[in-house]
Amino acid sequence: MEAIFRIRDKFIPEPLPPLHCFTGHTVVITGGTTGLGLAAATHFINLGAHVIITCRNRTRGESAKTAIENLIGAPSQGKIEVMELDMDSYRSCCKFVNSLKDRRMSDGTPKTVECVVLNAGCMNTQYVESPEGWEETIQVNSLSSSLLGLLLLPWLKTQISATVPRLVFVTSRDHVDVEIKDWVQWAEEEGILRHLSSKAAWPSANSVPDSPNYANSKLLLMYAVEEISKLALGNNQEPKVIVTSVCPGLVHTDIARNFTNQSWLMKILVQTFFAMFSKSADYGARFYVSAARASKEQH
Repeated sequence: MEAIFRIRDKFIPEPLPPLHCFTGHTVVITGGTTGLGLAAATHFINLGAHVIITCRNRTRGESAKTAIENLIGAPSQGKIEVMELDMDSYRSCCKFVNSLKDRRMSDGTPKTVECVVLNAGCMNTQYVESPEGWEETIQVNSLSSSLLGLLLLPWLKTQISATVPRLVFVTSRDHVDVEIKDWVQWAEEEGILRHLSSKAAWPSANSVPDSPNYANSKLLLMYAVEEISKLALGNNQEPKVIVTSVCPGLVHTDIARNFTNQSWLMKILVQTFFAMFSKSADYGARFYVSAARASKEQH
């Protein structure tokens, strides 16, 4: 049944909202230089938004900006802004949020942000430890994404804007497949995060290529989203920021590139699977657009 839904989604896209519905809005997209992030940036610009994309280095960001201009078929005319953000670094996350808050109009009035899409993520098949000491998939998908949400939320709540801001976390349905029965034991021993980040717990090099922490990282993020959504409520229990999570489904992007780097056989299998069941980045990014227009009832 799941395969049928994937094939359906491959050919029947989520409809886009009316043109100009994001006119006057600023939308921030982390990880906006490739794949879903770049496709989402293109959609938002076509719908009238000013878009800020993040990247690890300025050169890559400017290349992405050029790619978006080619997709929209015209110069961006100031509608695309590039800001640096390294999701492996807490310091970089804090610096990015502070830079976002410091943006000003020509008269000194603080610029507002109407939507933030926390899209940046990774799917590692080999163990990589972040500079902060955590396995990189956990660092990027769970810890840094949660930190950004927590840092941005108080600021978004106090903005003076004509619309209720949206904070969108990109998650995955894979989080429902996580078996958590061992998590209680890990919590009592070294801690869940320490266990998941331990190199000793990582599959051996001879095992079938997998991203053992991807689903775990998305489940941890979902736990964080649940709590952040509570913090977004005002005294009247109405959301001052609409917090949502979105799963774009199986999308043909380069996030699974680590699988295709394993062997020629794995490359063929992965490419065949994606060719049969995955939707395009254009179609997947439409779910981001829908989430950016979520109602209070969807909080």
